[in-house]
Amino acid sequence: MKGFLAKFTKAGRSQQLGDDDRFGTGLWRHNRDRFLRAVDRYYTTALALHEARNSGDSPQPGPTSAGEEANKSGTDPVDVIVEGTHRLNALVPVLDDITAALHAAHPVTGQIVPGPVRSAVGDAPELLTKASSKVAEAVLAASMARTEAPAGKPIDSSARATERFISDAADLLERAREELARLERS
Repeated sequence: MKGFLAKFTKAGRSQQLGDDDRFGTGLWRHNRDRFLRAVDRYYTTALALHEARNSGDSPQPGPTSAGEEANKSGTDPVDVIVEGTHRLNALVPVLDDITAALHAAHPVTGQIVPGPVRSAVGDAPELLTKASSKVAEAVLAASMARTEAPAGKPIDSSARATERFISDAADLLERAREELARLERS
């Protein structure tokens, strides 16, 4: 057992060192880690909602309430939330590329972007922060669905909110990528 733990710990340290080399230890890494933590929380919440539905521990989500637009595709709102995990997973390599490029071109060791780096990276730091916040908002919407579903309340609006927040995060990452490409061309 000791050998296994030693190998596991050693492998974890080498992965950590690889991430430190690729993403740094400052702001770029912080933005990446914050995004990944939100993705992990979303996954955990979506999985719990999916398992509760499939185990029969909670009633199926009720029909949409009056004034709430019905799901146009006829897709179960839980499936919409679960599909968000796939969309978020597809954003992780995009985020990795952006943060790795930022670290390679402009390594930052602290949490503040120095003036000369600020002019070189434009709004990229804020766009990364906002993308992480949008994923966190998706987590909150999925959590709302998770609390409403067992009571038989409709969760369509929460499912649509998760879709919207994940789309917003994707748009923000794309804007960050475009901003960096634009600044490289200048």
